[in-house]
Amino acid sequence: MNARPPLLRVLLGFSLLGAGIVNLGLVRGTFPAPAGVLALMLGAAETAAALPTLAGTAPRRASPTALGRLAVGSLVLASVAQAAFAVAPGATLGPAVTATAALQLAAAGAVGILTRSAPPGAATTTAQSVDVAPHPGRHSTASLGALFLGAVLISTVATFGLSGTEAAEHAVPHGQHHLPDIPGLHQHHP
Repeated sequence: MNARPPLLRVLLGFSLLGAGIVNLGLVRGTFPAPAGVLALMLGAAETAAALPTLAGTAPRRASPTALGRLAVGSLVLASVAQAAFAVAPGATLGPAVTATAALQLAAAGAVGILTRSAPPGAATTTAQSVDVAPHPGRHSTASLGALFLGAVLISTVATFGLSGTEAAEHAVPHGQHHLPDIPGLHQHHP
C-alpha cells in the first residue's frame, strides 16, 4: 500500500486556483473586450476545476489519459491565447497575464505528469511495488516541505499577477482602513 500524499495533485489544484483568481481579477479592467470574456471563461473554468482537484475527486466516466491530454492542450492554448490578446494592441505582457500564463503552464505540466501513461509493453515500477521505507517520517517531512514551498511559490506568482490588475489599483492598502469620522469619536482614534 502506498501512503504517499498526493503532492502533485494538490499543487495542481493550487495552480488552477491561482490562475483562476488572477483571471477573474483581469475581468475588472477588460470585460467587454474579447480578452475580458476569455479571462472570465478561463477564470470560472479554472476555479471550478481546482475545487474537485483539491478534494481528490475525479470524473468517473472519462478516461484519465484522454482527459489529461485535453486539459494539457486547453491550458497551453489558453495561455497562448491570453498572451496573444494582451500583445495584439501593441502593448507588452503585464504581470497579470504573465502570472496567469506561468500558472497555467505549471498546471499543464502537473497534469501531464499525473496522467502520463507508460508505453505499451514497458515494465512499470511503482512505489506500490517497491515498498522500502526505512524511515517513514523522512518521506512525509520531505513531502510537507515540498508542499509548503510549492504553495508559497504559487501564491507568490498569483499575488504578483493580482497586483497587475485594475482591481488591485482600487484596493485599499493594509493599515489604511479606518472608521468614518463620526461626531464624538474623535478622542478614540489613536
